Amino acid sequence: MAALPINTKVVVLLVLGISMVVFTIPAGKADDGLKQTIMSVYFHDHSSGSPDSTVRAVVGFPGKLWNLTQFGTLFVSDDPVTEGPDPESAPVGRGQGIFVTTSLDGVNTHVSLSIVFTNEACNGSTIQVQGNSDQMKAVREYGVVSGTGKFRYASGYVTFESFSFNSSISYAVIRCNISIRHY
Repeated sequence: MAALPINTKVVVLLVLGISMVVFTIPAGKADDGLKQTIMSVYFHDHSSGSPDSTVRAVVGFPGKLWNLTQFGTLFVSDDPVTEGPDPESAPVGRGQGIFVTTSLDGVNTHVSLSIVFTNEACNGSTIQVQGNSDQMKAVREYGVVSGTGKFRYASGYVTFESFSFNSSISYAVIRCNISIRHY
């Protein structure tokens, strides 16, 4: 291969240098027009199997007990969501989604959940939660992958932590801490 004339080498180096500068300078602020919302809401989880249950196992492996620690068990939920831990506190919406025990040891659960707001401030808006986490941890973290309405294009994360549990009636109150950025 023939050597390039010095002028061509300089031009190539300049073009490469300028390209590197152009591609390393941020296009603008990452938060242009984005709002940040941080809130906590409470899910009321009834999983007793009674007619008023808000969580139900719908499919699992034949011959195996369908429960939260059995690999392959799929649950659906439609939990009431409130402003506070008391079930009589102001309603915010519903937590509607699916949960699948995805690890052979029964520890991890994949979650795909919509927080559907029905309160006056956010009526019709949603936050879409998705991810895989160790369901035995005190605090479980999932990604927020999208949103609609007031939370359009949301991204961020949520944490779920058990607030209280009454094993005699299989009723849990779960605090959901939401931290998102959206338009």
